[in-house]
Amino acid sequence: MNKILVVEDDETVYSGIKKLLEIQHYYVEVAQNGLKALEKIDYSFSLVIMDVMMPQLDGIETCRKIREKYSVPILFLSAKSEEVDKLEGLEVGGDDYMTKPFSNMELMSKVKALIRRYQVYDKSGTSNIGKDAYIEANGIKVYINRNRAEYNGIEIKLTGKEYEILKLLMQRPDQIYTTELIYENVWGEIFTYNSKNTVMVHVKNLRNKLLEICGEACIQTEWGRGYRFER
Repeated sequence: MNKILVVEDDETVYSGIKKLLEIQHYYVEVAQNGLKALEKIDYSFSLVIMDVMMPQLDGIETCRKIREKYSVPILFLSAKSEEVDKLEGLEVGGDDYMTKPFSNMELMSKVKALIRRYQVYDKSGTSNIGKDAYIEANGIKVYINRNRAEYNGIEIKLTGKEYEILKLLMQRPDQIYTTELIYENVWGEIFTYNSKNTVMVHVKNLRNKLLEICGEACIQTEWGRGYRFER
């Protein structure tokens, strides 16, 4: 049974989400603010659903702290609908964003997609590909079935989505991947106009992390066409 942490201070909201998820056979724990979420979070969770506006420690800061250790997917919930607010959530390591109010169908669609993608590349995955199989280029090694990337033996701390993007691009170095192709492969959803910004933010974060640890960005932008991993 997949375990989900719901971080939300509004009892009406978290009770409704908890009931919906439990009907779908998910195990749900609730934290009413960011501080409590940090006390509960561990490697057993498959997903975090988190409100942005909360007392004591908001969702943005909570996400930053979670990302220091965990790659579990994070789905933000917020009453804010401005594009800049969505981008802020993605820039700190969030995987997706939903604006309140939302439909139960939309929520379940995102929950299933995020968990499915996370489990495919989780360290405990059961893929037929060997557990230690990897792709390597420019000193970067990406393990196919372990949700792990390294540079000269040093782990590169990536979120689930960043890992998937890097793995996708490294499978065929120097090939250009369109934003649409990246989104539909990594997120497993149909590409829409707003999806472009989602991909752009994740690629930017990934490029910055590679630049910091490897000394080079490796991922090149082909303007008007997409992205490629430069070998």
